[in-house]
Amino acid sequence: MPRRKKLPAIPDYKGTGKVPESLLVQKTNPLMSLSETGLTLAEFKILDAYLARINSHDPDKRFIRLEKGEIERLLGVSQIKAGDLEKRIDNLFQTVTIRDKNLNNGFCKIALFERATCYQDDTGLWQVDLGASPSAMEYIFNPERLGYLRYSLRNVIKLTSRYSYVLFLYLEQNRHMHLRWEVALDELRTLLRCTADTYKAYYRFNELVLSKCCKELNEKTDCKFTYEPIKRGRTVKAIHFTLKTVADQLDGQISLADIAPAQPVDEDDKASTYSTELLGFLASACEFEFDDAEMRVLLDLILQLFPHSSNGGLERFNYLRRKYHLLLMYSDKKKISNRFGYLKSLIKADIKDHTS
Repeated sequence: MPRRKKLPAIPDYKGTGKVPESLLVQKTNPLMSLSETGLTLAEFKILDAYLARINSHDPDKRFIRLEKGEIERLLGVSQIKAGDLEKRIDNLFQTVTIRDKNLNNGFCKIALFERATCYQDDTGLWQVDLGASPSAMEYIFNPERLGYLRYSLRNVIKLTSRYSYVLFLYLEQNRHMHLRWEVALDELRTLLRCTADTYKAYYRFNELVLSKCCKELNEKTDCKFTYEPIKRGRTVKAIHFTLKTVADQLDGQISLADIAPAQPVDEDDKASTYSTELLGFLASACEFEFDDAEMRVLLDLILQLFPHSSNGGLERFNYLRRKYHLLLMYSDKKKISNRFGYLKSLIKADIKDHTS
């Protein structure tokens, strides 16, 4: 059989790297509503790989290339056959519902992808060229317009449960608003699509879903948390979540370098180098002196002083700005070798006064 000729390069093709775990996913707020759809964990992972590979500020380059081996790695399988690959790709072209607050809390139905080209290269290796549909591009590119969550792709690659994936996104969305909160049990069941009678009793929901999610996320991701049921009388009505702060994790488990390193972008867009809009916003209070991991530590400290900040976080911003100005003033008088550590100590002193 003659060897299949390699297809011509796609003009707007965006090249790929070899280590998907090192990439960051930028998922807009409307795309977060996809957890309400029937997308499987495998399809979410391929979508995340796509979002991590594109330059979110360059919609002209909307095609990425995945090798078959990379898809196998994303899906956690040793080998995927051509027929199975085709099935996975087919599922990505189903119509999905996007909940968009800009549509007066309405929704729109779109196909996420316009084209997928699967072929074998000259060495027999399968390649998949994948490109977003025009209707999906407004929800994928320039995410600052819509708000977004950024997380490391490595946090989701090893997950084996769709429940864990959806809960991971939910917890990370809440991280930068509060570290402790309650959610109604029925709301949590709905979020995880556990509305069948099988999960009606809390002990079954906990046994089959929640406890397993907690174990998997704590073992495989940077999202460390605990939870406890809240009873009204003898019935569990809510779940209280407590997120472990980045500062706590750094004490004995992971290093700063392990926490979602920011991808380099243009100097005139410094805020977008941070893993969330909130971190980028707060980093501007410090003239972008500190990196993503350091800002996450500072945010964890500030949340202890301002767990519920109004006015879009301006209270936290103004507080950090004042502390940074103190750092600048002190550094003019004496040399400060560890400026991050010094700023951290200023905030910790306020926490001590606040709790004493």
